[in-house]
Amino acid sequence: MTVIADLIIRNGAIRTMNEAQPSAQSLAVLGNRIIRVGSDADCRHLEGPETKVIDARGGTVLPGFNEAHLHIFGGSVSLQQLSIATVKGVSDLATRIADWRAQNPGLGFIVGHSAPYNFISDERMPTREDLDAACPDLPVFISSADHHTAWANTAALRLAGIEHGASVRSGSEVMMGADGLATGELREAPAMNLVYALSPSGGRDMLGSVTSAEECGISAEERAADMASLRKGLAFCAENGITSIQNMDGNYYQLDMLRELEANGELPVRVRVPYLFKPGSAPEELRSAAEWREEFQSDFVTSDFVKLFADGVVESGTAVLVDGYTDAPTENGTPLFSDNDLNDAIGLADALGLQVAVHAIGDGAVRQVLNAYETARKANGKRDSRHRIEHIELLQDSDFPRFAELGVVASMQPAHPPAAMDFPEETYLPRIGKDREDIAFRTRELLEAGVPLVFSSDWPIARLAPLASVQAAVNRRPWREGGKDQSVTVDQALFAYTRAGAWVEFKEDQKGKLAPGYLADITILDDDISKRPVSEFSSVSVAVTICNARITFSKNDAC
Repeated sequence: MTVIADLIIRNGAIRTMNEAQPSAQSLAVLGNRIIRVGSDADCRHLEGPETKVIDARGGTVLPGFNEAHLHIFGGSVSLQQLSIATVKGVSDLATRIADWRAQNPGLGFIVGHSAPYNFISDERMPTREDLDAACPDLPVFISSADHHTAWANTAALRLAGIEHGASVRSGSEVMMGADGLATGELREAPAMNLVYALSPSGGRDMLGSVTSAEECGISAEERAADMASLRKGLAFCAENGITSIQNMDGNYYQLDMLRELEANGELPVRVRVPYLFKPGSAPEELRSAAEWREEFQSDFVTSDFVKLFADGVVESGTAVLVDGYTDAPTENGTPLFSDNDLNDAIGLADALGLQVAVHAIGDGAVRQVLNAYETARKANGKRDSRHRIEHIELLQDSDFPRFAELGVVASMQPAHPPAAMDFPEETYLPRIGKDREDIAFRTRELLEAGVPLVFSSDWPIARLAPLASVQAAVNRRPWREGGKDQSVTVDQALFAYTRAGAWVEFKEDQKGKLAPGYLADITILDDDISKRPVSEFSSVSVAVTICNARITFSKNDAC
């Protein structure tokens, strides 16, 4: 019996990410699976009158990008907020806000995002007075690019009732001035959400970073608005060639919305959502994560891992360091969990067979998490856990070998190193000092040591575009002459965005490469990147995105 394909992609520069057959011209799909990869002639005889044929026009064809670390709800909402990424100074901020208000009449609250820490000045942090000068009459809330710090003007502080301060959990802070009033700087989610919860989104997009609560009294109208935001964010993922995402903040509310979108046939990407375990929670709460794993295990929506935050970020001084900050030697950050609490939580999650992903940026936090993973292994026995550490910005030499010894995955973001993409050197490097530069963002070293490496953007912390991150990873240069080279090759970067992303979610036998039997999750670019200098990768566009054999994005509706 002759097999007729449902879909054929021909005339492509196919990079299969399959070492057994690295390249090809054409591939054929039947149902939602790839059935043939080879030359145009190899697939031509599978074409029938009903077969859809896509001419790749010589463009690179890849397995669909697997975005292994983003915040889909927050990123979706950010598409409707004011970007502060390129603002510099109070005058510029005032102009941007005025333009935003003109474009969005009737606003009662202004939310800005993606702000560099030096968006007002290179010499100091922004203050409420700066924001007051830019917009005195409406509440203004601006989050930093890493979403670990925010700034509010006086109107916003008063609206939240925190002009004179507020008590929040350890590791978070409403910063106070000598005058007894809040400076406007809010460190970490508990403090930030005091103001952000009053914004047009109600802070619902931050629920997964603040609490594991479910509906939280959300009305039908609010839920409909949130669903609309998610649709836009998920479509934006498809537009960037992404076919799978691994969310890094999660609650039942998000899962329930995603499940509804899947039931309606509206999910353009596969979504993996964690159970967020927050400081102060009882370890037994993690049994709910095991229940979620059983409830959400479809082809498009899964919830089978646990996410924790061990510390904050370097720029605000909330990352936990082994030694003090270079510009503040008596400070080294506050751990969000005690050693015992972290050990108990990770130990139970591991015993339940759940993968764990922990945000750990400072070398002190990374060490604490490695200790917890080691403790869990001793208590529960060695298994294929694929536990992860997210970001790993600073890593001591003494802790470096422990990644390979414990089988810990390095989950890193090429956009994050200062000067790699959007993050400036001047707000980061002085905080860690010259002596720590060689232990910062050790991407190539970890890879060469045999540590599993996955790449992602951390959107909306950084730009979502995978090719921009690939470019940043390949073109990365030392900050000083004689510094360590932590760049990677194009193939290594693409592997970290495809095969490795599938492997880290235990789906390496289903996706991540273009081979017979694998899911038809495919990205077609509008040019052959092998013929482009890496410096131009970010200008290459996605032509077509295919997820589960369905076209989820087509540039200019070409398909």
